[in-house]
Amino acid sequence: MSYKVERRRPYGGKKRFHKHLAWAVVIIALCAAAYGAFKFKPVIIAKLDGAESLPSSKNASSVSPSSAKPSSEVKKPVSITILGAGDNLIHDSLYKQAKARTNGSGYDFTPVYEHVAEQIKSADVAVINQETVVAGNVAPLSGYPLFNSPTAVGDALVNAGFDVINHANNHILDQGEKGIKATLDYWDTKPVKVVGVYRNDEDMENIRIVEAKGIKTAHIGVTEMTNGLHLPKGSQYKIVMASDTELIERLIKKAKSMADVVVVSVHWGTENTYELTDAQKKLAQEMVDWGTDVIFGNHPHVVQKLTLLTRASDGAKCPVIFALGNFVSAQLSGKNMVSGMLTVTETKNFETGKTSYAGMTFTPVVTQYGRHCSNITIYPLSEYTDKMASEHGVRKYTPSFSKKFIQDIIDKNIPEEYQAK
Repeated sequence: MSYKVERRRPYGGKKRFHKHLAWAVVIIALCAAAYGAFKFKPVIIAKLDGAESLPSSKNASSVSPSSAKPSSEVKKPVSITILGAGDNLIHDSLYKQAKARTNGSGYDFTPVYEHVAEQIKSADVAVINQETVVAGNVAPLSGYPLFNSPTAVGDALVNAGFDVINHANNHILDQGEKGIKATLDYWDTKPVKVVGVYRNDEDMENIRIVEAKGIKTAHIGVTEMTNGLHLPKGSQYKIVMASDTELIERLIKKAKSMADVVVVSVHWGTENTYELTDAQKKLAQEMVDWGTDVIFGNHPHVVQKLTLLTRASDGAKCPVIFALGNFVSAQLSGKNMVSGMLTVTETKNFETGKTSYAGMTFTPVVTQYGRHCSNITIYPLSEYTDKMASEHGVRKYTPSFSKKFIQDIIDKNIPEEYQAK
């Protein structure tokens, strides 16, 4: 008997074997490709709704567990600019013109500042002395000698770019306590800091800080005089007087402990003279030695000396301008039309934590008006012409008023190296 032996093909036959082998090759190839992609190329996830993407191949190695190291990178030095402007002296001519622009429905001071607003806004911190109270809501408007201005003046200053308003000056008591209260109440509605006059002791101890680019600036206001006027006995309001040097020293040292840069706005000196008093020079050096870094002086209604004082304790250089002149006014002498904006640069080294003076620029400005003090407007000297000077209403009282007249005043008081080119 013969038997037929059946020869079975492994895995179901040659055809089936080849089929399985092909699938195995495909699977192995896919695994190899996936492994290679995972090993050599990062997985990229789109940033959706604020989710962070995984690192790109450029920095993938820096976040791997085996190579991650804490960053030791130090923040680079940062600089800020602090701008100071002169006396914003609102005579009745100014507010009457502002009212005429609105046909009597309000006050528009915007045109007064439109030619200098860009530079003010470009500064990181801008400071001005508001010479008059803004208490038009509680008392009649008035000019010299007891000033009172509409709050629209403040609106224009805020819109022009000012951050700090100094009210420590000889006209702060022109409308008494009601004038101070109305002025402070108004400024409380605006995004600015007010210095020099305070509601009470607690308010005075609340040092005003303005921060820009991680650099803190502290601001204090001081005045030498109040035109013989005084707060009533027992008044809660506080005015920082130049004669109270113990208070000034304490406030400056407190401010220095809180901020990188201390800025003092001070009202002092003698009106209409370029000569400094001994009291100005003495107090300036004392304030610098106590910790002040920048001093913006005012009151004389003319430009006075710009200099650098040296602090005794650390050799720091501190800019001091003894008077910036009238930022705007309707006074009647040519020298009262000349003013300027001083821009100081301060640089902070984040590695040492020290902030220091890095330079300054004085930009001359001119108050221009026509006959009978019409159309009062501030212009940078760089935009001013001899034709404009020849048409200035002040030539009635100062016939020699011209661009040369203006430049001579600047050259007399501002070293050339600090003048804007």
